Amino acid sequence: MDVVIPLVVLVGVAAWVGWAGRVVVPSGHVGIITRRFGPTHPDPAFKQINPTGARGVLARTLLPSGFHWLTPFIHSVEYVPRVHVPVGMIGLVSATEGRTRTDGRALGRHVECRSFQDGQAFLLGGGEQGVQLATLAGGQSYYINTRLFTVRMMPRTYVPAGTVGLVQAKDGTVRQADQRFGRHVECDNFQDGQAFLLGGGQQGRQLAVLGGGAYYDINPELFEVVTVDNVAASRDGLTEAHLKEVSIEEGYTGVVVTLDGAEPGRDATTTVAPWVNGHRSFRLPWVFLANGGCRGVQEETLGEGTSYALNPWFARVMLIPTRVLILKWHKKHTDEATNYDADLGQITVNVQGYRLHVEISQNLRIPRSIAPRLVSQFGGVRTQGLGGLVDDPAPMQRFVRDVLGVTVAAYFSEIATTSSVREFLNRYHDTRKDLTDKVKHALERWGIEVLDTRLGNFMPDDPSLHAAFKEQFAAEMQGDRLEVEVENAKLKDRIDEYEAQKEFRRVALDLKAEVALLGPENAAMIRIVREFAKFDVPDYIGGGDISAYVQALPMSAMQDLLSRLRELRSDQQIGPGASRPKLTKDTDSAFNGDSMAP
Repeated sequence: MDVVIPLVVLVGVAAWVGWAGRVVVPSGHVGIITRRFGPTHPDPAFKQINPTGARGVLARTLLPSGFHWLTPFIHSVEYVPRVHVPVGMIGLVSATEGRTRTDGRALGRHVECRSFQDGQAFLLGGGEQGVQLATLAGGQSYYINTRLFTVRMMPRTYVPAGTVGLVQAKDGTVRQADQRFGRHVECDNFQDGQAFLLGGGQQGRQLAVLGGGAYYDINPELFEVVTVDNVAASRDGLTEAHLKEVSIEEGYTGVVVTLDGAEPGRDATTTVAPWVNGHRSFRLPWVFLANGGCRGVQEETLGEGTSYALNPWFARVMLIPTRVLILKWHKKHTDEATNYDADLGQITVNVQGYRLHVEISQNLRIPRSIAPRLVSQFGGVRTQGLGGLVDDPAPMQRFVRDVLGVTVAAYFSEIATTSSVREFLNRYHDTRKDLTDKVKHALERWGIEVLDTRLGNFMPDDPSLHAAFKEQFAAEMQGDRLEVEVENAKLKDRIDEYEAQKEFRRVALDLKAEVALLGPENAAMIRIVREFAKFDVPDYIGGGDISAYVQALPMSAMQDLLSRLRELRSDQQIGPGASRPKLTKDTDSAFNGDSMAP
């Protein structure tokens, strides 16, 4: 009996201890253990929270999976909700316990601890106090010891479509004073802070940019990202325009000016940096620098119709037109101040004291390969070391003014001093040809394609000179008209000569054919009969021979008939002794008939 009672008591106590030490963690919660009694941890780094079973808060936690048993009175358990990171957010973790950072780093080094759900592994693996390098991804829940770690929700980094995000590192090694950018390190678009630091990432501006239209899980304590949404707070002069992707319009080329790179050699023969391969049109600036790219205007240009995600801290793009340009010398209005010919005023020539205004226009085209040279020689606007797309007409305006404008002005100044007003006006066609040659020679030296030079009217300032020009023009027009009439009269005379010659040849051919057919005498006689038929005589003449017919003719007709007979006889060469032609039956009847019709 004495043995049974103590045994029962012992069993009862054991059952109570077993029941009292039983721990069940509610669903969606985590159990944080605290040991009330016992020795403290010997490592001073774990005074409050320790990775073992020493007195204080334990790093390990209890999960809602079945039953757990802890010693009653010695341990207590606090149930806290698990940490949930919403979609579109990241969890920024800070450790309240751990090693102290001794190398000046701003963030605790990364330790593999199942996304901070294994506090014991974090402390034993050398986890450090403060903000941690790694973050918690959104849209998930985590069983985290909230006494060891605190989690702050931060929005994910979003870069709107059509723009770029610029990155500055807050932690890393310090770059050299002459180094404009931090060393490029592959780190999954700055989402892997551990890779960035282990790869030798440096503080300050980074060469890589974040592409638009995407979200990034970037630790804001490690990297500062400038986007169009927060660029107003930037302190280095950036604007939304700088962060837009560079788009080259049709009819233009993009001349690139790099703001970092090697210094051009002293023996360089050109101010345009040579082509560098492998950087995908300046999208990979670290490749450009690694391959020896030089700072300044680049030989490689950006083609039209394409967008480029470029770093405005690294590159500036100047738009130069490659379409046909029509440049005019005339009085400019205020709204034409940004035109490429803004500095081309109307040409005024002083000839013998008279002021003459000249209308000129020039069509040209700039090849894509020539554009960098123009930017290099004629410069652009100053943008305080920032890049991006710059639609600046200044280089083209300076080229048009200093090359084309000077050439045209010098030409007219030269001919004005050596010509009179009349000579100046009368040499219009020569002036146009000479001007075209001068402009072509000047522009071809720059590789510019010259299309057309147009010379308009010469307009005088003096109204009296204008009236004199009109009178002279009217007189010249009258003289030109008379000259045309004279030329027309000469042409008519020549036409009449051709018509006479044509008729003569036709008669001669008819006569030749008649003689060949009838013989000379018969042909002559037939012609006599034809002449008789033309006379106006009475319808009837008595008698049977031709004498009566002859007597009826008037004297003038007889004389004309005899004259024609002589001509016919001469034409047919019928001599005095020629035999009488043999008349045909028709001929006899024509001469011996009882009557003859006119």
